[in-house]
Amino acid sequence: MTARIGIAGCGHLGKLHAKMHTMLTGISELAGVYDIDPAAAAKASELNGCRIFEKLEDMFPFVDGVVIAVATQAHYEVAKKCLESGKPVFIEKPITATVEQGRELVELAAKKGLIIQVGQIERYNPAFAQLEDLRIEPKFIEAHRLAPFNPRGADVSVVLDLMIHDLDLILSLVRSDIETIDASGVAVITDTTDIANVRIKFKNGAVANLTASRMSLKKMRKFRIFQKEKYLSLDLDAGTADIFYLAEKDDPVTGGIPVGNLDYVNKKIVYSKKDRIEINALLEENRDFVESILNNKPVKVTGNDGLKALIAAESVLSGIANQNKGL
Repeated sequence: MTARIGIAGCGHLGKLHAKMHTMLTGISELAGVYDIDPAAAAKASELNGCRIFEKLEDMFPFVDGVVIAVATQAHYEVAKKCLESGKPVFIEKPITATVEQGRELVELAAKKGLIIQVGQIERYNPAFAQLEDLRIEPKFIEAHRLAPFNPRGADVSVVLDLMIHDLDLILSLVRSDIETIDASGVAVITDTTDIANVRIKFKNGAVANLTASRMSLKKMRKFRIFQKEKYLSLDLDAGTADIFYLAEKDDPVTGGIPVGNLDYVNKKIVYSKKDRIEINALLEENRDFVESILNNKPVKVTGNDGLKALIAAESVLSGIANQNKGL
């Protein structure tokens, strides 16, 4: 049994998503592609050996779900048409351009009993994926996401382009509502924020510090988690995780190396390294979408998750705007 998938938007990401559905043999069939630019659609069709739909609506009779990789400003319009036609959707991040649009889509999907999956791809990062078997109760999180400037994505602020990934990861780990957000940021070479720093305090007392920049000479994606008797350092670029935790001094150690003693509490420090697991994150998030269609299986990143990340991002942007008014 296979799910027929259509791709709406044939830019860089759209072409990559199309390729993934040619690789998901046995469960997915790339039904065709659509783009407002006929040349872009033709290129994607040529690369993947699939048909072209001249209009978005032409796709609906031939697909069981739609991957939406159009420009952010068009997410709402395209996704709404798909949902109204009874088609589950995978929407690249951010879910929509505004919170109001995202909330309307989530409510529409719930009313129709349809799936919205949001492309927060870092949830599938090999380093982050290895946390699923660990008990994570963060007290403090520090995230750095730095990248050289790339015109692709520069139509939105660095908060919506890069930081939203870490906002989503943090919200998935901290099981508490946000209490306060303090944010600062500046525009350097675009008309929107190019570098931002944010401090988030949650109602359960957890704190997160985030920095995102698209003005860096080198790429960095580091994510550090501090909690009671455990420290985790994730290199999201390398897909690895270094873990330090406390164990009873006399307990045997499996899967780690004792690196120090805390005699005054009769404990020892244990170090464990989780090496990279070979995961094609883009392939796996598309597999998640297909399996949700075929088996009515929950997706890892729901429409509501995408909405929460966007709400946090908009709060960050509002904080930056208020801070800049005083300059």
